[in-house]
Amino acid sequence: MLLSLFLGAFMILYAISHAMKSTFLLGKRAKKMDTDARHKYQKGLVAPFLALGIIFICIAFATEAQIIGTTLFVVLFIVLVLPIVIWIFVYDKKHVG
Repeated sequence: MLLSLFLGAFMILYAISHAMKSTFLLGKRAKKMDTDARHKYQKGLVAPFLALGIIFICIAFATEAQIIGTTLFVVLFIVLVLPIVIWIFVYDKKHVG
């Protein structure tokens, strides 16, 4: 549970850093982009990383309280997280290359 909480908190902090247009956590290719393109790229990544952070934290609490079982955990994780991760990879490929 602790790892999921830390991962969720990191995802939320990552989303906040994108919202504030910080270059601290960006990769090398994204840092080389011109300022306007980089800000547009970062603005598009706020929602998916914020959603991932919230999902990780909620699922961690739900499993710790034994509200959901293992099978439902796996299904929820695949259904909720996989489309967001695909969205992030496609968005990254589209803007950074």
